[in-house]
Amino acid sequence: MITAIACQDVWQEISNYIDGILDPELHARIAHHLSDCRPCTAVLEGAQNVIRLMGDERAFQVPVGFSQRLYNRVQIEIEEEQRRMREQYASKLVPLGITDQNVQLGSHLVYFWENDEEFERGVRFIEAGLRARDLCIVQGHDEAIARSLGVLRAHGFDIEKLVAQNRLITVRREHAAQRTLTDLAAALDASVRAGAPAIRILGNLGFGRDPLPAGENDVIELEARATEVIARYPCVLICMYEVRTLPGRLMMKGGMENHPLTVCSNGLCENPHYREADGVLRQLKSVQ
Repeated sequence: MITAIACQDVWQEISNYIDGILDPELHARIAHHLSDCRPCTAVLEGAQNVIRLMGDERAFQVPVGFSQRLYNRVQIEIEEEQRRMREQYASKLVPLGITDQNVQLGSHLVYFWENDEEFERGVRFIEAGLRARDLCIVQGHDEAIARSLGVLRAHGFDIEKLVAQNRLITVRREHAAQRTLTDLAAALDASVRAGAPAIRILGNLGFGRDPLPAGENDVIELEARATEVIARYPCVLICMYEVRTLPGRLMMKGGMENHPLTVCSNGLCENPHYREADGVLRQLKSVQ
């Protein structure tokens, strides 16, 4: 099976792809992505046209600094497109499920739970999505995934049917932050291309039988970068933190400082402890 790759990662490697200097595994991932992604195919064709023009002896002399200006312009266009998407998604609301409130697409939330009732309450976020025919993803360690699916079954959902219809996906987190974010963006790209009206991700963090893939700092980095990734898609990500087993540093640095919104007993709230990703990552680097 070929591992998916995100559009943004394809753009970064498009020149190396054309030159044929990628390792076989990455080349295969990009080729597979291009076979089903019209925007990335357009980027590839545009780059190939530029190369053909540059190789034509009739072509004009390229000014000094042209390559850097072209790169900067492409980056500006990417950032502008991302800004337009964030504005588009921010105007759309979906039912939260955990409470009777709505939440904007592009949101990243934290939900702390301690007992069975509170865990079950968190899974209502997925239930609301399944009823609305959203694409729903349950992510985390094996124990948390099995427990989430058990709640859904108890509430009358046919798990096998939903999985077969690609409306419910389970993802075991087993990679470090950067690979996890790349896989997440690739999955979201594919879901958008498939026409998913909205995407819900329920992430579970806890110290059950399965250890963290790369330690506490990696979780903090993942949470810091996830907010920016999620904002680019018609997606809501809720991270469930088990307060009985997680250490205080992870609760504060991973949970409170990296989520713009919280789901509390009194409902959906803006998080006063939230910090921008740059500040979190700088501090994380300084203590490593």
